[in-house]
Amino acid sequence: MAKILLVDDDAVMRQVVGHTLEGQGYRCEHAPSGHEGLVKLCEATAAGEPFDCILLDIAMPEINGWQFLEAVKSNPLWCGTKVVVLTGYAGSARDVARASAMDCLHCEKRGRFLDLLGPLVERLMTA
Repeated sequence: MAKILLVDDDAVMRQVVGHTLEGQGYRCEHAPSGHEGLVKLCEATAAGEPFDCILLDIAMPEINGWQFLEAVKSNPLWCGTKVVVLTGYAGSARDVARASAMDCLHCEKRGRFLDLLGPLVERLMTA
């Protein structure tokens, strides 16, 4: 069972996304900020139980998603972790390209995105 870290400052979004993915058999841990997400990555690594995937909101205070992602991709212990970048707005072509250049998938948090999230994570896990 894949272990997912959901980093999003929106508590309702964390609850809804986490519940949806747990219903599909994934184990989810939540972080309400980029800082807390980095702490959870450190703790999981130290415990020998790294995350298989990170779902990452971009628009967050203090440490935004891009800064968080740079920290993850620059760390040799985490750089291979699969990441789905989540945006709550119509992602610009530049954001989609930036996510792709950092070896991440992009998903816009609109419409029926919850229906797409499970298959997207599954695709990442088998890539």
